Amino acid sequence: MKVIQKSKAKRMYEDVKILSGFGNRYAGSEAEHKASNFVSQAFKESGFMIKEEPFDIQGYEEKNSWIEVNGKRFDTRAMFYSISTPDAGIKAPLVYAGFGRPEDYKDLNVNDKIVLIRRDQETEKDQYWPEICTAAKFGAKAVVLINFTSWIFITTLETGLFEAGKRFLPIEPEAIPALIVNKEAGEEIIKIIETETAVGRVYVKTINEKRCSVNVRGIKEGTDLPDEKILIYGHRDSAGTPGGNDNGSGTVIMMELARIFQNLSTKRTIELVSLGAEEQLGSVGSMEYIAYHKDQLANIKGAIELDMVAAGSPLWVVTGGNWPDRKIVFHQGICKYVLDVAKEMGYYMEQGFCSLGTPDSGRFSEAGVPTTWIWGPGDIYYHSPEDTADKVDPNKLKVIADIIATALYNLANSDSVEEIYKKMGGSV
Repeated sequence: MKVIQKSKAKRMYEDVKILSGFGNRYAGSEAEHKASNFVSQAFKESGFMIKEEPFDIQGYEEKNSWIEVNGKRFDTRAMFYSISTPDAGIKAPLVYAGFGRPEDYKDLNVNDKIVLIRRDQETEKDQYWPEICTAAKFGAKAVVLINFTSWIFITTLETGLFEAGKRFLPIEPEAIPALIVNKEAGEEIIKIIETETAVGRVYVKTINEKRCSVNVRGIKEGTDLPDEKILIYGHRDSAGTPGGNDNGSGTVIMMELARIFQNLSTKRTIELVSLGAEEQLGSVGSMEYIAYHKDQLANIKGAIELDMVAAGSPLWVVTGGNWPDRKIVFHQGICKYVLDVAKEMGYYMEQGFCSLGTPDSGRFSEAGVPTTWIWGPGDIYYHSPEDTADKVDPNKLKVIADIIATALYNLANSDSVEEIYKKMGGSV
């Protein structure tokens, strides 16, 4: 095995700072397009052939939101795909409804009121389509979710299902604005409700419109087997956050891999793909890639996703993930191979199964591509405004870059990828 340890931690960390500095990288936004150009330029400067594949999405972006209670204003963030309020906001009495389940509304009158509900710390729930539908059914004018941390976790109005056609459904019987506050703000508002007549006013300004994102492909053709490829991929957009770790970390590692392989030749083609629109509507970027290249997917002999790798501990080679409607199991051979490479290089990684689902790797796995996902679980700041560059560990960037560069080089140059997987207990 040839070991490659040429990555530069500081250089990648500086790239994370630049990416985070573009702003909240909503798919199809100006900030996300700046990021795609940044990645494309890095691939190009490293001698990779660039192919950009645009696609349409149902775009979303929050411009502003807040809640006032008896004249005091609290910071908020809107849930992904929340509708806007009228320019004057929505003014109504406040009522507390526990976790927002149907049974929590027993003996409550929430008609024409603003409902407060809690985010469950035990489940760490982040998809709130059912709860907002329930509140709307009982006549609520808006919903405010209270997070269990001192920062705001940005939740979504998606269903949380893996099946693409059921991922995003309309709020029934009608859409209502939905916001999030942090723990301290939520507790203060509840105390006001308990001790005095509480009147709230919520304001939300969002954009829900057709937009365009893009998959940026960096390709270096193989010398002997150019039709076969090893794929490294990860999403570039963020959940309305600076996206330092999620997924600035995976993005800058791909940029670094392009630099490392600038002067290295391989038998098989190497492809680096910066995917758009992972955070919205269930990994649209990967679904678009798979649909566009469905006739060439069999040529992908190995694929590794990099998503959220520079915070949390310890690092995982993910073996699959659970969705409410689907269990995803990744290719055993490539999972064990990456773990074996890390071990031989003296790095510690674990295998793990994600109970929260899968990012783009779930789509590739379902399409029959032998893939795994590298992840650092335990990042408490993901999907929050606190996902900033200073939370990223530069040395973790280097660890993963070196492991993936080594695995990539050896897979791309092996006589038989199939034989490697068989030794690991799997097959292509």
